[in-house]
Amino acid sequence: MTAMPESPGLEMHRGGGGSPLVLLHGINMTWKIWRPVVPALEEQHTVLAPTLAGHLGGPGLVAGAHGIGPVADAVEEMLDRQGIDRAHLVGNSLGGWVACELAQRGRAMSVVAFSPAGAWDTRAAQQRIVRLMRLTRRSAQWSSTRNLMSRPGLRRAALGLALERGDLIPNDVALQMVEETRACLLLEGLLRWIDQHGSIDRFDIDSACPVRLVWPVADRTIPYEPYGRVYRDLIPHAELVPLRGVGHVPMYDDPRLVSRTILEFTARVPAASAGTTT
Repeated sequence: MTAMPESPGLEMHRGGGGSPLVLLHGINMTWKIWRPVVPALEEQHTVLAPTLAGHLGGPGLVAGAHGIGPVADAVEEMLDRQGIDRAHLVGNSLGGWVACELAQRGRAMSVVAFSPAGAWDTRAAQQRIVRLMRLTRRSAQWSSTRNLMSRPGLRRAALGLALERGDLIPNDVALQMVEETRACLLLEGLLRWIDQHGSIDRFDIDSACPVRLVWPVADRTIPYEPYGRVYRDLIPHAELVPLRGVGHVPMYDDPRLVSRTILEFTARVPAASAGTTT
């Protein structure tokens, strides 16, 4: 395993009660992007929301560690420290990719993946994703970006790739997202990994593990065509659910819809299969 050991200062949320549910955020973000849905989820589950390795407040990465393997390692180590064998895994974008990686390691009771990253079937589709990630990183460095975030209309435009209603995000949250993007250390290594390896070509997820792939119809970052279609091929037993009225990062666009999409799926899993918590 290549993630650096956790320290007491690392950011992770834990709350609620019931079977364990882990929230995994997307690239450049932190666990805080899940805040709008945490209260509803905690009514049914013990919710753990770590900040992923290589992100602001998350575990560091050993030099030369590329790809999502080290990120998944750090989440797995967190589960071990928390005394959890298996959990419901909920991820968005990069977090959805990590959730599927952990599922094939046997750590999932179920998986709900919102627009998971990492799969495509053409070089052009790969290059498009790489360009978007680099553009997001560059734009966070622009001195004008913080000013754009201070006005709802401009904020909606600036966040349009990620959210359908960026104007609904409070100004302080939008500014925090800019700082998180600036501080992300995973991106360049991940892009090198993508350049070397290309798309995911297989997932060995047990068909007994329920998987729900959730794709916003208005996703402008990782649209279902072609990216989601490839994921369907990689996980043939997965259920596909389209979401309307939300963007790639849907938690602020419609928290109730996102919470309901998660909870109605986790409710199907028998309590007897719940992971151990301490």
